[in-house]
Amino acid sequence: MMRRAISGAVLLATLVAAPSAFAFCRTTTCDPNDAKEHCTRDSDNCVTDGFPLIWRSSCVTIGVQKMGSAHNGFSYDDIADVVTQAFGTWMNASCGSGHPSIDVEMIGPIECGLSEYNGDRGNANIVLFREDKWPYEGAANAIGLTTTRFDTKTGDLWDADIELNGVTQQLSIGDPIVADDLLSVLTHEGGHFLGLSHSLDPTATMRAVYDPRTDGDTFRDLAPDDIKGICAIYPPGRQTQTTSCENRHGFSSECGADQPPPDESKGCSLNTRAPVTSSSPGSYAALLAIFGAVWGARLARRRRIV
Repeated sequence: MMRRAISGAVLLATLVAAPSAFAFCRTTTCDPNDAKEHCTRDSDNCVTDGFPLIWRSSCVTIGVQKMGSAHNGFSYDDIADVVTQAFGTWMNASCGSGHPSIDVEMIGPIECGLSEYNGDRGNANIVLFREDKWPYEGAANAIGLTTTRFDTKTGDLWDADIELNGVTQQLSIGDPIVADDLLSVLTHEGGHFLGLSHSLDPTATMRAVYDPRTDGDTFRDLAPDDIKGICAIYPPGRQTQTTSCENRHGFSSECGADQPPPDESKGCSLNTRAPVTSSSPGSYAALLAIFGAVWGARLARRRRIV
């Protein structure tokens, strides 16, 4: 099992609450795409209902599906390097005298090529390219989708997967930027993975629109709004429930169907809601028009990223 560290050191510090001049939003357990939940928003367009999503541990892992992307010509190692760089940008943000109090470690490669959550078997947080079919209707121009699964009663994150469109979209790595910049896309997606939603700040990496022709590599670095957001969720010195990087129900590189049946004498109960995708407790899948939001946010060239 290979792990590649992608976080900066964590130092003790006191975090001052973000001033109203910053428009960052946190994702909550209230799904604004579900009219039945009647989510309300504030003047910054942030959902105010439900519990904010957060990884309770001081450490979480993410892996890359081993097949890479034939459509884009990316190997596993190509993608893993960009994922490492993208999450490193968030982990190395300066929160005054320290960094965000969460580590993200690369673990992989991952066998499973599906976004799923197993309530009684091992799991993995995955970055994967969809190469045969982009299964999200009405989002053919989407670049990526991030789906999170969580406890609806607390906002505790259990699982998160980032899917990238390798069917109709073209991405590039490095410079010059000749298509949608994978590092920009994954830096934005990393914010959703960690609990941030879209921001109204026009300079933020978490803003809802990205145009590679004019924005170039600006999404690769964090704006003050992004930094305030990540430091508000994971302030230095945060008291965490655990320091374990272990996935919920244990780590597995394989999909649930490929894992041995669980020991029925060691069951666990889940708090579930009507699934957005199969095997999802509380989950969001909001397509991004060029980046994925925590529920999935659709990322497309010069398009809204809902």
